[in-house]
Amino acid sequence: MKAVLNNIMIPIEKDQDRAIKNELMNKGIDLSNIIHIEYIKRSIDSRKKTQIKFLYNLELTFKKDINLDGHKWLSKPKALLTKPRRSKNLKGTIGVIGSGPAGLFAALRLCEYGYKPIIFERGQKIDERDRSIDNFYKNDDLDINSNIQFGEGGAGTYSDGKLNTRVKSEYITHVFETFIELGAQKEIMWDYKPHIGTDILKIVTKNLRSKIIQLGGQFYFDTLVENIIIKDNKVVGVDTKSYGKKDKVEIDHLVLAIGHSARDTYRMLHKNNVFMENKPFAMGTRIEHPRKTIDKMQYGKFADHENLEAATYSMTYNNKSESRGIFSFCMCPGGVIVNAASEKNTSLVNGMSYSKRDGEFSNSAIAVGIKANEFGEHLFSGMEYQEKLERDAYNTVGNYGGVSQRVVDFMKDKKSTSLPKSSYPMRMRSHNLNEFFPDLINKNMKLAFHQWKKMSNFITNEALLIGPETRTSAPVKITRNEVGESISTKGLYPIGEGAGYAGGITSSAIDGLKIIDNIFSEEI
Repeated sequence: MKAVLNNIMIPIEKDQDRAIKNELMNKGIDLSNIIHIEYIKRSIDSRKKTQIKFLYNLELTFKKDINLDGHKWLSKPKALLTKPRRSKNLKGTIGVIGSGPAGLFAALRLCEYGYKPIIFERGQKIDERDRSIDNFYKNDDLDINSNIQFGEGGAGTYSDGKLNTRVKSEYITHVFETFIELGAQKEIMWDYKPHIGTDILKIVTKNLRSKIIQLGGQFYFDTLVENIIIKDNKVVGVDTKSYGKKDKVEIDHLVLAIGHSARDTYRMLHKNNVFMENKPFAMGTRIEHPRKTIDKMQYGKFADHENLEAATYSMTYNNKSESRGIFSFCMCPGGVIVNAASEKNTSLVNGMSYSKRDGEFSNSAIAVGIKANEFGEHLFSGMEYQEKLERDAYNTVGNYGGVSQRVVDFMKDKKSTSLPKSSYPMRMRSHNLNEFFPDLINKNMKLAFHQWKKMSNFITNEALLIGPETRTSAPVKITRNEVGESISTKGLYPIGEGAGYAGGITSSAIDGLKIIDNIFSEEI
């Protein structure tokens, strides 16, 4: 039998396995009756820097049954509520545009139900995509279809591979188990802030592609869907372009997993009268510190302890007078800042980490919430302002690169005379960001920084801003009904970040699974 034991607190300096067993004995649990101890969740309590502890929730497997009703420390494991489903066996050709987490998990689910989807990806496979990105960094030669944003695995491939999400869903366990099956670390099942890392995520993505192919799915890489063919408000096909060759493919059902940066696709959908609407998003900059600075801020005297990996943080500030949030986003401990351009003569940044998170620096986006229609009433007003900032960055630097400033100088409204060392691999141009961003962003970032200055080590002379960070989420939503079909176009199913219904790897994968289940399967 199995039982759950929650809220076991162990000081980090202790031998964790031995200390856990001691805690079990102290609670009257017979160790000789335990077959296996499984972590359900492990988090870090670092509120007291002199007494940092791990907090465990455990699942215990016993040889002989015990009376849980008579044991105040133990409880029954929660039963999984997932209901069995079966294919509806819908007829016709199914296309999936995009091979990010939403598109890949949607394609996998379709294959599991016996369908044979065709996956169109404008970018390249992982290995070729790596070479294109390296060439961009070395030679300023940007491939507009295969870069940090586009290509196998989507934008999340070049990130920290964070899996934590605020979404509550029956699909989370399935997503994590699939990642582990395909090469991810087992720790993601119990870590309170699970992450894979871009190096491992590339392996997982390639294995996911192989599994989909084994189950009958077909991939077309380097294939841009230039147009969706719609007749009588129903999808009937797509026009594609690959290596200069154009083709027309008949499609009966089209899953749209385009990602938040496919601006040309948004414009094409708008021309085809696919209904979309503005939605809130966020913009700002990256902030970077030496990793040891953040470790010390979070862990105090235990900053170098072997049981602790690079520290994370989550910063928030609410400007109540404007009902506006300012927050850290996509925090990359031990990571690097990268150039995330996907359009010629534009420049922007993002962050990523490898699985070990052992780099010299830690970075995070500092994003200011932007309300729907704040930059204009037109559908693409927010997107066009993103584009403006990205062009301004390119023109300010004089090439692909980042506009940069020390945080303390930004708060004083003066250009930095020198810049500290950084992980950023391309050009940095010292620039007064007060003259770059609109007042809306400058004012709110400063309000947040003044509040966060109270925290030791966060606002220092070595803290560096590199911007702009414009692609935190989609500025538009491809509106769908409660099942998941476009409200204007039959046979079109928008999913993931690009549709405006997710925000990260896990939530995008969940969204893909959920909509496929809604459309192509039914409960048994």
